[in-house]
Amino acid sequence: MTLNVSQAVARVYAQALSDLGEDEGTLPRIADDLHALRELFETDANFREFFGSPRLDPPTKKRVLHDLLGERIDRPAMGLLHVLINKRREMLLDNIAAEFDRFRDLREGRQHVHVTAARLLGEDQLGEIRERLAKVTGKQILIHQKIDPRVVGGLRIKLGDKVIDGTIRRRLQQLRQALVPTRG
Repeated sequence: MTLNVSQAVARVYAQALSDLGEDEGTLPRIADDLHALRELFETDANFREFFGSPRLDPPTKKRVLHDLLGERIDRPAMGLLHVLINKRREMLLDNIAAEFDRFRDLREGRQHVHVTAARLLGEDQLGEIRERLAKVTGKQILIHQKIDPRVVGGLRIKLGDKVIDGTIRRRLQQLRQALVPTRG
C-alpha cells in the first residue's frame, strides 16, 4: 500500500495520539473528541472556513478554538488542534481521525472486512462470514457490506490488503483467459 505524504503525516499524528491514549487510558475519550471534531468540520461550513483559513494567524485561531471548544474536548485533542494550526496542517484533521480509528482497532483486536455481493446478505450469512474470519484472524470482525450487481453471484471479501474474490464474474474472467489461446 502506497501512502501519500498527507496520509503518512496523518499516521504519525494518529500514532502519537493513540500511544498517548493507551498510556493514559483515554483512547475512548480521544476517539470521541476526534469524531466530534471531524463531524463539526464536515457539517459546519463556518467552522470549516475558520479552521482551514490561512489568513488567520495561529494565536488568534488557537484562542478562538479554546473559547469555542475548551470545555467540550480534552487536552490531547486540543493539543492536536494547536499543533495542526502551528504547522498549518489543519486540513489533515479528517485523515488523522481515520488513522487514529485504525490504530485503535488494531490495539483492541478489531478487523474491518468489506464484503461485496450482488444482493444484500442476510444476518445468518453475515454471521457465518464473521465467525469464519474471526477463527482465521483471531480478531473481532466488523463487516461493511456493499451491493454491486456486476458481481452476478458469489462474494468478494477484502480483509486488510487481502482480497478473496469468489464472484461468478471473476470465475468467468478466469475461464475466458484460460480459453483464449496465448500468442507467442
